[in-house]
Order: sequence, then C-alpha cells, then structure tokens
Amino acid sequence: MNNETLKFIQEQLEYEFDEPKLLRQAFTRKSYSEEHNSAYNNEVLEFYGDKALEFIVMKKLSEYFGETTQNGKYASQKTEGQLTEIKKKLVCKKMLAHRIDVLDFADCLLMGKGDEAQNAQDQESVKEDLFEAIIGAVAIDCGWDAETLEEVVDRMIDIEYYLENGFQDDENYVDLIQTWCQKKYGYLPEYNIYELNDGYECIVSFSNEFNGFSGQGYSKREARMNAAREAFDYLDEENEWILPIDEVGEPDIDRAINQLQELYQKGYIGEPWYDFAETYDDNGNPVWRCECHVSGLDTYWWGNYSSKKNGKKAVAYDMLRAVLGLEEDDEA
Repeated sequence: MNNETLKFIQEQLEYEFDEPKLLRQAFTRKSYSEEHNSAYNNEVLEFYGDKALEFIVMKKLSEYFGETTQNGKYASQKTEGQLTEIKKKLVCKKMLAHRIDVLDFADCLLMGKGDEAQNAQDQESVKEDLFEAIIGAVAIDCGWDAETLEEVVDRMIDIEYYLENGFQDDENYVDLIQTWCQKKYGYLPEYNIYELNDGYECIVSFSNEFNGFSGQGYSKREARMNAAREAFDYLDEENEWILPIDEVGEPDIDRAINQLQELYQKGYIGEPWYDFAETYDDNGNPVWRCECHVSGLDTYWWGNYSSKKNGKKAVAYDMLRAVLGLEEDDEA
C-alpha cells in the first residue's frame, strides 16, 4: 500500500493517523500476512472495531431518541425492542459493506493470491470485516477518544441521516453523488466546508464541466448533504444521472440473474432470492413453480415452467424489467 493510497483513505475518513502502519494493518487480510510471513493482519483490529462501533451507535441512539427529564431520569422515544432493531440495521453486514463501497475502500485491501482469485474484496463479509478493522485502528490510534471515534463513525456511516430518513430512503445525496462521480470520472468529489456566523457552507465540486454546487446548514453534515442535493438536482435535470440500466445494460433473459445480482451488489436494490416448488402435470411431467423476490419489495414475479433453470431465468428477467421501470415484455 503506497503513500498515495494511505492519503486517499485518510482524506475519506477525515482523520490523519499518528501511526499510519495501523491503517495499513486494517487493510491487510490474514491471507496476505501468511503469504508474507507476517503476524500482522486486521483480525484483532476487527474485533476491537466491532465493540467501538457498537458503543458509538448506542451513544448516538441514546442522544437522538432520549433525554434526561427534570427529575433526573432518562426518557426514550423508542422502546428497547425498537432500539435493538435500529441498531441492527445500522451495524448489519449489508450496511457496513454498502458503506465500504461508498467510501471506495474495497479495492485497497491487501490480500493473498487465494483471496484475489476468489475476488474476496467483493464479498459482503470481507467488506464488513474491513469496516470494523478501520474503526479498530482508529480507536487504538486515538487512544479510544470517544469524540474522535464518533466523528469517524459519522463520516463512515452518516448515522443521523438514517435516523432522520429511515432505511428505505435511498436519497442519501452524498452517497449518490459520490457513487456517480466515481463511476463517471474515476475519482471522488471534493467537499470544502466553511464556517459561517450561523452555521456552515459546503461547496462540492467534481469536474471542470460543472461549477461547484453550494449548500448551507446548521451542521457540517447538513451543509454537505444540501450541497450534494443541489448537485443531484442539477444532474438529474440535465439528464446526466447514471441510471441502473446504465450499469447493467438492457435486460437480457440469458444474463438476467447476473444483472439482478449486479444491481444488488452496487446498492440499487435489495438482495434477489428465489423459491422453487416441483409439481407434476396430468401426464406426470414435472412442472416447476419459480418465484423471484427482491428484499424490501412487496411484489414478486412467478410462473410455471417445465425446467427449473429456464424458469429461474424467466422470473429474474421479469423482475429485472420491473425494477428498471420497464413495461412488461409480452415476448419474454
């Protein structure tokens, strides 16, 4: 891992390590350390990061949903069960993997040849481990300073956004602009934040093709989000926005299963899954009922087919057209 990569990671985290070797260790898989006869990898850092992340999330939940009453007691807007569910969503594998994609960190991993052959950097569990290892490295580097940890976790997850908007709202404009810029130009947008008398102003810029986009807010997070929203609205109005169909191409029944999976891996849809049931027609021939579901969607596609393989392709194709907003294809 060269100095340029270390600089990129620290800029994304908005945190500069006193011991950059800790950051390198956070990105080192055990497979890499074994191939290079080293005892240092990210497994222990991942353990510490898991605990540090949970602490910060719980702190944020207690502050966001609760308050100390006049008689010195603590009152919460949410029950224990509701808080548990929110915490699970904030620290689940899918969320942490998605945030690693947003930060564009997966390709920075140091891996052994076996991991590289299996494209381990694309696996959600590997991204989850990386996320936690980074938090662990920051915790050790800053001496477990709670304020520093909270700032880094906020940068990596943007917890308040999800608390305010829920987990079904994909309009996290900072994420959207970051993903768009990375795919179009191969680099990340630049955010410059200035303090005002009554808050902050943020200017986001990403190309000489466009002027910078400005947003204001009472917090840095709000100013950054508003600037990203301005950029999003302009790109959307000018038809510059990359749509999911741009990512996977026109629906193809022979590739539909992989196309759906690609949309999921890139964060456009929930995880696709399939159900199958075998029955027989009056002549004793097998008939497969095939269903395609997408996590988070109430609707699903199904049909009866003589072949399980062809049925899976067909329902995946119908679901793909649906999530892309295309009209039903009578010829499929």
